[in-house]
Amino acid sequence: MANKVIELQKFYQSTTKPIWLAHPRSKYYLVPYAIGLTLSVGASGYYLVRACFGLKANQ
Repeated sequence: MANKVIELQKFYQSTTKPIWLAHPRSKYYLVPYAIGLTLSVGASGYYLVRACFGLKANQ
Protein backbone atom coordinates (compact mmCIF):
# COMPACT_ATOMS: atom_id res chain seq x y z
CA MET A 1 0.00 0.00 0.00
CA ALA A 2 1.43 3.32 -1.07
CA ASN A 3 2.02 6.16 1.35
CA LYS A 4 -0.08 9.16 0.25
CA VAL A 5 0.90 11.59 2.99
CA ILE A 6 2.73 14.01 0.70
CA GLU A 7 -0.07 14.01 -1.90
CA LEU A 8 -2.73 14.63 0.73
CA GLN A 9 -0.64 17.34 2.36
CA LYS A 10 -0.32 19.16 -0.95
CA PHE A 11 -4.06 18.77 -1.56
CA TYR A 12 -5.11 20.18 1.82
CA GLN A 13 -2.58 23.02 1.70
CA SER A 14 -3.55 24.11 -1.81
CA THR A 15 -7.31 24.25 -1.30
CA THR A 16 -9.08 27.48 -0.34
CA LYS A 17 -11.96 25.69 1.42
CA PRO A 18 -12.04 25.24 5.20
CA ILE A 19 -10.29 22.06 6.30
CA TRP A 20 -13.55 20.30 7.25
CA LEU A 21 -15.01 20.92 3.76
CA ALA A 22 -11.89 20.28 1.70
CA HIS A 23 -12.26 16.56 1.15
CA PRO A 24 -14.59 15.53 -1.69
CA ARG A 25 -16.55 13.16 0.59
CA SER A 26 -16.86 15.62 3.47
CA LYS A 27 -20.51 16.42 2.70
CA TYR A 28 -21.36 12.72 3.10
CA TYR A 29 -19.90 12.86 6.60
CA LEU A 30 -21.06 16.31 7.68
CA VAL A 31 -24.70 16.29 6.54
CA PRO A 32 -25.77 13.20 8.56
CA TYR A 33 -23.76 14.48 11.52
CA ALA A 34 -25.44 17.91 11.34
CA ILE A 35 -28.90 16.32 11.04
CA GLY A 36 -28.28 14.03 14.02
CA LEU A 37 -26.85 16.85 16.11
CA THR A 38 -29.77 19.15 15.28
CA LEU A 39 -32.36 16.49 16.09
CA SER A 40 -30.75 15.48 19.37
CA VAL A 41 -30.23 19.05 20.60
CA GLY A 42 -33.73 20.01 19.45
CA ALA A 43 -35.37 17.08 21.25
CA SER A 44 -33.35 17.75 24.40
CA GLY A 45 -34.32 21.42 24.32
CA TYR A 46 -37.97 20.61 23.71
CA TYR A 47 -38.20 18.30 26.70
CA LEU A 48 -36.12 20.69 28.83
CA VAL A 49 -38.65 23.47 28.21
CA ARG A 50 -41.54 21.08 28.95
CA ALA A 51 -39.85 20.03 32.19
CA CYS A 52 -39.35 23.67 33.23
CA PHE A 53 -43.09 24.27 32.84
CA GLY A 54 -43.96 21.05 34.66
CA LEU A 55 -45.51 19.31 31.64
CA LYS A 56 -45.14 15.55 31.55
CA ALA A 57 -45.10 13.32 28.49
CA ASN A 58 -48.40 11.71 27.54
CA GLN A 59 -48.50 8.10 28.57
